[in-house]
Amino acid sequence: MARTAQFDRDAVLTSAMGAFWEHGYEGTSMAELLTATGLSKSSLYAGFGSKHDLFLAAYDRYRAQQGQALLADLGTAAAPEGIRRFFERIITGAPDEMQRFGCMSTNQAAELGAQDEDVRCRVGDDHQQIEDAFAQHLLQGQDDGTIRPDVDPRDAAAALVTSFSGFQLTIRAGMDRARLSRALDYLLAPLTAPGASGH
Repeated sequence: MARTAQFDRDAVLTSAMGAFWEHGYEGTSMAELLTATGLSKSSLYAGFGSKHDLFLAAYDRYRAQQGQALLADLGTAAAPEGIRRFFERIITGAPDEMQRFGCMSTNQAAELGAQDEDVRCRVGDDHQQIEDAFAQHLLQGQDDGTIRPDVDPRDAAAALVTSFSGFQLTIRAGMDRARLSRALDYLLAPLTAPGASGH
């Protein structure tokens, strides 16, 4: 009977996630994965099946973590300030220095989205999750009087998700973060009810 590979799966997925996040799927070699995870090639294949399977598992780990962070941001303040905090975490890179590599979903939309159905479905699900969360946040803001009543929460959320991808790619390119902060102010100003407290 073959021995089951013994390793800390959570630690391996976290390490693999970091490698794929920084270098992308194609840019992460098997040698780099083995170094990052500390696994032998036989253990990696026994534990995950293939590089692609490991990538999907690591990507799912990333998606779960980012989904939790999104809800935490939106829960910290009335609309649209929760959305501002979500974007500011992207702009500043705090508290995770890996944010400088952009959004793994946005990166993968560009790298594999056109030819890999598994990735394309995940990217679509991620964008829908963000849009739904933004829309609910804005709708609650209308109930609270902090979002203008003439704003369509769903349309505004969809526009913000589209902007989100642009912000992420700009961060990965190392461009001016002050410009992004000004752009964020411009995006949120039309949504905010007169007299509502700002940042």
